[in-house]
Amino acid sequence: MRRITLFCPCLIQSSFPFLSFSGLFILNCDKARLSLMHCDVALAHMIVMGKFYSNGLDFAFIRRDMMELLFDALHRLLERFLHFPIPTMAAINGHAVAAGCMLALAHDYRFMRSDKGYIFLNEVEIKLPFSPGMNALIRSKLPVHTYHKAVLSGQRYGGKEAERSGFVDAALPDASSTQEEAIRQASALVMKNLDRATYKAMKEVMFKQEIKELLFGGFGELSKL
Repeated sequence: MRRITLFCPCLIQSSFPFLSFSGLFILNCDKARLSLMHCDVALAHMIVMGKFYSNGLDFAFIRRDMMELLFDALHRLLERFLHFPIPTMAAINGHAVAAGCMLALAHDYRFMRSDKGYIFLNEVEIKLPFSPGMNALIRSKLPVHTYHKAVLSGQRYGGKEAERSGFVDAALPDASSTQEEAIRQASALVMKNLDRATYKAMKEVMFKQEIKELLFGGFGELSKL
């Protein structure tokens, strides 16, 4: 089995101990994705080293005149993960917040440590409405009750609660066991020798509406920020 682990060294590190998205992160992830399209790999396993998975967009870094460009790049990144031609696994080692939560949801499977960290969507608290594409992605990945509660209350989910609510496929005791379980589950898929073109086509049909919203649905209320 050949496994590609996507490290993200280009994340912006602020004066606070967390990692957040910048335009540089999104562009480099996009380049990594394009490289994967042309190499012989069986699965993609995304892991961010450190205490946090991602705290989302770095608004301290983003200039106002960059907002629309960055939201568009984020939409394209999420869209591409949705129909990536090989299985994708997110090993969530800590907090996954807002756009970081969306990135985790865009993966095929999610595994989270239960000893620390939360996954949640806090946009309702920070007065940042979802775009139609963001909302479509979240709605497609969560059970109805969880979707309603997560979006409208900003509920925080630890690993065990995230597993019970359908946010993640499994919660593991710590960071190392989380990564090990993600790899174990991925290995089982690799043994099936899934055809990449078929896998991609199945996902494009499965997420047809979500992909359309991310690419052509605009920014909704986000455009007024």
